[in-house]
Amino acid sequence: MDYKNITNNFINEYPDYKSDVVNFNEYIETYWKNSLSGDPLRILLKGIDVDFILKSLVYNVETVKRYKSKTKAKRYATVVGQLFNYIRKTTDIVNPDLYDAISYNRLRENSYMQQMMSYIDKCEMLAGIVEQEPLTSTEAEKILKWANEQFATQKWEDATSFRKAMAAIGIKMMMLYGITYRELRKIQWGDYDEQYNCITINGYELRLPLKLSVQLKDMKNFVLEKKIISKEKLLFADYLGEPWNDITSSSGIPDYMGALIGITSVTSAVKYGISQLLKAGLSDSVIKKITGASEKLIQGCLLYEDNEWKQIINTKILMAERYYEF
Repeated sequence: MDYKNITNNFINEYPDYKSDVVNFNEYIETYWKNSLSGDPLRILLKGIDVDFILKSLVYNVETVKRYKSKTKAKRYATVVGQLFNYIRKTTDIVNPDLYDAISYNRLRENSYMQQMMSYIDKCEMLAGIVEQEPLTSTEAEKILKWANEQFATQKWEDATSFRKAMAAIGIKMMMLYGITYRELRKIQWGDYDEQYNCITINGYELRLPLKLSVQLKDMKNFVLEKKIISKEKLLFADYLGEPWNDITSSSGIPDYMGALIGITSVTSAVKYGISQLLKAGLSDSVIKKITGASEKLIQGCLLYEDNEWKQIINTKILMAERYYEF
């Protein structure tokens, strides 16, 4: 077994995490004076604890000064945690103390993320506050796969299955249209046009992708059959017809996102959707009207390390008048 093979496989599965994994590997190579394969590797990985990973973050912040913002430092901590989740699932290397700390709810005092955030929040070398970044393409793909799985069978006869299916539709709309949770809750079944495969959001008639259109149609038939539409005829409600309240946890979306990608903030999904609208060339003013997002939220949706942005920007520059005469 070779550590580089493990991390290469992890990066192949999650390419967005490459830079953070490379930075963690640099720390290991700097401080581990032994082979990264065979028995020495097993000894290393079985002995790594939260304190070791925290020291790697300190190294990247204070020694090599690679991370300068709290947001980037949090991303590093999240990625390394997911790397060890991957090791737990794909190898026979046993490290129960670390695995448990990573799996604990991040509000728990001795959880992995609680300990990492304690340093990040207090570190004066890190600028700003921790802002939630848009979902990466890897995270988006994982969530969409889960969302579509909720419609593999149309068996929503229990409250949990129904809650997952409704959450799947909600998170898809966030990721597709960038709509905020506040505006999502206002959508009524009457806004859904089954015949023309579109949905009206804040006065804009928006086309639905085929899968989502079929899923909405199936869900509409189910709630009509079971007579569980809320009296306000709101689309997003629970199995008893009670509308989602103003706390995002009532939708179940934070729980499902947390289990899938370790991120519980629906803002990441909203920012992902808005970033797609920005890439498509929509103006900020139109995006604000569709999504209900603030100017500040929209400005925080640009993934500056996103290679796709580089391609889009340069393609638009090529379209500038008299470009080839400059």
